Amino acid sequence: MDHHTSWFSFLPGYHAFHERLNQTYGDYVYLPVGSHTYETVHHIYAALLVVFALVVLALMARMRLSRLDDVIIPSKSLSPLTFFELVLEVLSGMMQNVIGKEYKRYVPMIGTLALFILFSNLLGLVPGFVPPTDNLNTTAACALTVFIWFNFHGLRTQGIGHLTHLANPLGVWWGWFLAPLMFPVELFGLFVRPVTLALRLAANMIGDHRVLFAFAAMMPLLLPLPFYALGLLVCLIQTAVFCILSTVYIALHTHEEEH
Repeated sequence: MDHHTSWFSFLPGYHAFHERLNQTYGDYVYLPVGSHTYETVHHIYAALLVVFALVVLALMARMRLSRLDDVIIPSKSLSPLTFFELVLEVLSGMMQNVIGKEYKRYVPMIGTLALFILFSNLLGLVPGFVPPTDNLNTTAACALTVFIWFNFHGLRTQGIGHLTHLANPLGVWWGWFLAPLMFPVELFGLFVRPVTLALRLAANMIGDHRVLFAFAAMMPLLLPLPFYALGLLVCLIQTAVFCILSTVYIALHTHEEEH
């Protein structure tokens, strides 16, 4: 399959949706490769597939939790519930070390992003599918969610101090003399965070997917296997990097006075 074709291309209504998107947005739709809206349609369908898969797995885990006698003893096999428990345990440990005792407040948001990004990245390892995270629209949406989230909690915990910290990061009286210089620098650093989050994730997933696509086209049976293993590692690392940086940003903006 080329870049304009995936398994979604065979779904009913796919091409009609593409034509409608092309007529409505035209050149305003961001495309990572080429100038055709087919790639954007692929990513929309892929994101919907990831959300659907997560909802199904969550319902399966919830059904198992409803039978308390069955979950008292952990299952020896991998199930949706054990998978979610593993992800939650890893995230909780990392967030507790970075944020502190208030980490539980932020676990739902970071956990949701982690699951969505992980499943989106892994979808790119399935032949015939494209990962939603190799499109800047998707990664920018995730990064903007984190940006709004940590600024909201910064204002909640610090009040006006969340903004004055940008002008006087040191928090000392003579630091206000440097405010005309520090405020633009700190403000630029604040707004560049979602940009770097989005670009880092999208660029790594675009590169990983293109490498897999190239070697799979050359020899689809044996040659791509080492690159699939490398791709799996990239998927896990990029999910971890996004979550770790998001947690660090939350910690920085909710404990600014301690710094």
